[in-house]
Amino acid sequence: MTGLLGVLLFLLPLTSPFGEATATASSVDNGLRLEVSVEVAGSPVAVVVRGLAAGNVELEPVALADRGNGMWQGIVELPRIENIRLGFESIPTRGPATLSELHTLIELGVDSAIFSIEREPVRFGEDSDPLANPQGQRWGWLGLAAGAGALMLIAVWSIDSWKSKPDEEADEAEQSVTADEAENHIVD
Repeated sequence: MTGLLGVLLFLLPLTSPFGEATATASSVDNGLRLEVSVEVAGSPVAVVVRGLAAGNVELEPVALADRGNGMWQGIVELPRIENIRLGFESIPTRGPATLSELHTLIELGVDSAIFSIEREPVRFGEDSDPLANPQGQRWGWLGLAAGAGALMLIAVWSIDSWKSKPDEEADEAEQSVTADEAENHIVD
């Protein structure tokens, strides 16, 4: 599903030399694609956006393009849909680089609804599966035991009825023989 999903909610002002920063989600196919922009005072040689994912895992830095008038923009692609934290680094011609504070994507303007959408299908045995929790497992075992008991009753019933059929046929044959003998005695 491509298209503009993120909504620019507000502009976030950062500390000097950084001005307003924004992030907009443009696609959620195979991860998250962000359009990031920041205003930078002065004339830096380069501006880099740095990201931190869950567990303070640092993401690859992405260089932003100079759009003129102190505006720097670029595209950041994430392999997963996650509300990471972004910071900016201004690299001047001389002296040390300046880092901005970190802000979440929601603080930068990405719509929070994007992060609440469940994307992966639920598979058997995961926590959301009712048979994976202890109560569900108990019901599963109870159902299995009930099914086995029902099969045993059917087996006993069919064996019992099979055994009783030859006896009934023998009784009927014996009764027919005695009826024939009775007729023969009457005739004599």
